Amino acid sequence: MVVSRLRGLTALALLSPFLVSCQPTGGHVAAVATGHFTAGHKFPVVMVTWCGEEPPRQIDLLGETQRRHLVATREFEGRSLEVDLSAPGEDWSIVGDDGRPVYRMGPDSPEEEYVLGVGTAEAEPGEATEHDIAVLRFTTGALASEQGLYASVSGEGEAEYADPEEFPPAC
Repeated sequence: MVVSRLRGLTALALLSPFLVSCQPTGGHVAAVATGHFTAGHKFPVVMVTWCGEEPPRQIDLLGETQRRHLVATREFEGRSLEVDLSAPGEDWSIVGDDGRPVYRMGPDSPEEEYVLGVGTAEAEPGEATEHDIAVLRFTTGALASEQGLYASVSGEGEAEYADPEEFPPAC
């Protein structure tokens, strides 16, 4: 019995570098959920934190029909920032997949699922960057249903509601 436990612990110890290396280490992203019906008709404010030295350079907002890329126009300092996806301001240029500027951003429907990917590298127009900071899947309808933060809990962007006081989790 003791031998089998030791084997299990040894196997776990040998696998732990692989388990740690598979975990997302780039940072965290959360969408601010207002819990108000109007949230279903506009893109949310997102909170991005990063653990490494490189700040975000590109945010991809990918839906069934829309593919928008926000490209940073300046270097960000610190370890966190907030971006209003409906009106990101002068710190971001917005382009579509064809490379043309986009001037208005809004969801097609509250039920459409969007993938928000945040990366430290800029990609060519129409190309998604590697989302090495964080990924978040959401619908604007879900953000209208509850108040708080809708935060990524996995590398694939699966999310759940989180207490704003507990965001961001430690790197």
